[in-house]
Amino acid sequence: MKKRNRVMLASTLSGLLLMSACGGGDNGGTKESQPAKVANDVKRDPVEITFYRPNTGTTDEQFMDLMGKKIKEKFPYVTPKFIPFGTGTSINEVIASGQDLDIVILSIGFVAQFQNYNLQTDLGEFIKKTNYDTSRLEKSTFDFIKDYGKGSIFSLPIFTTAEVLMYNKDLFDKFGVSYPTEGMTWDDVYEISKKMSRNEGGTQYYGLMTSVSHMERVNQLSLPFVDPKTMKPVVDSEKFKMFAENFARFYKIPGAVVPKERQGKEADLFIKDRTLAMYAYFNSTMVGAPADMNLDAVPLPSFKEAPGVGSQMYPTLASVASTSKHKDVAFDILAYLTSDEMQEKFAADGTGMPVVNNPKLIESFGRDIPTLKGKNIKAFYPTKPAPISPKTVYDDIVEKPTTAAFREVAQDLSDVNTAFRKAAEQATKDIEAAAKK
Repeated sequence: MKKRNRVMLASTLSGLLLMSACGGGDNGGTKESQPAKVANDVKRDPVEITFYRPNTGTTDEQFMDLMGKKIKEKFPYVTPKFIPFGTGTSINEVIASGQDLDIVILSIGFVAQFQNYNLQTDLGEFIKKTNYDTSRLEKSTFDFIKDYGKGSIFSLPIFTTAEVLMYNKDLFDKFGVSYPTEGMTWDDVYEISKKMSRNEGGTQYYGLMTSVSHMERVNQLSLPFVDPKTMKPVVDSEKFKMFAENFARFYKIPGAVVPKERQGKEADLFIKDRTLAMYAYFNSTMVGAPADMNLDAVPLPSFKEAPGVGSQMYPTLASVASTSKHKDVAFDILAYLTSDEMQEKFAADGTGMPVVNNPKLIESFGRDIPTLKGKNIKAFYPTKPAPISPKTVYDDIVEKPTTAAFREVAQDLSDVNTAFRKAAEQATKDIEAAAKK
């Protein structure tokens, strides 16, 4: 159970895990990954290194299992200390308390907010001093880090996730429909979804659903919520509306319209009710699925406008705190977390996919999880991940009316133009209000 909790914490989007696209044909070459150089052969005085993970409810025990014990083994002079996030330990409270911070672990979804706390350290000098090989890192993730830092490197990825198309083989067998395959488009999957959407024996079955808010965040068209230059919402663009309509149609298949009260509960339909044939979401669903479920996966289908392009990566990042008194040691630890040794550990226990370009490590994902034996693990890792969308401090504000607009379209309560125009107008007001605080 500990392992499953650890996996879910690493892989979910709201502090996830979410999640990345490291490795494969477009990920910066195929040379074998070399270990990161860690300067731990220098005699060191004993030191306590404090870790903090805002917005994710990781316990101290989970942290030690996740990485603390391995860090202690690798660096005997280091005593890892972890500040669990919870009541009294919000990021504002931790900073106000004056607690020492050395390493901050954060979901990519928290990157923009994190910059407001002046806790970032440019890792460039440490990268140069230790000859750290950044070419080992998955390209789309490291490109995002560089672009966001405008040339500065404020973090390193430690594990990642991406969306995948999971399906219930038992339902496909029950209805005599062929399984989804690699290389499909969303149009192809829509045709399958129509075949799988039916009412049998009084039970309603559905073809495909997704977690809309998460799909928006890692969309294959790299569409942002907010223009980072103007800080205005851009969700009423033609591309965003096309993206929304693509998924809304799955919720409106004649004879299998998803009731309003079931929208937003896609995971329950897939895992608990077992009436949903296909679910587009992070692989954490399969990692934590009941042992008796007959699931498998294929890569996310692509848009015909972007053939072969998969999900964006959704990495978990680690930064050296600007207030750290032990920045050299903290960077050594970050380098170690991206070493093949730790990347294999994170992959094998299902914490997250590797952030380095090593196909062997990708294949090791879920090796220690019995329910993943024999599954199509390579589908979890996009061969061609979409570039990561720009992130702003207002993304969460804009996401709410945008997701609400999708629900209106999916329920035929509004046409797509009206729904997304209203969403953009509401988001603009919400941004203006937030900017005045």
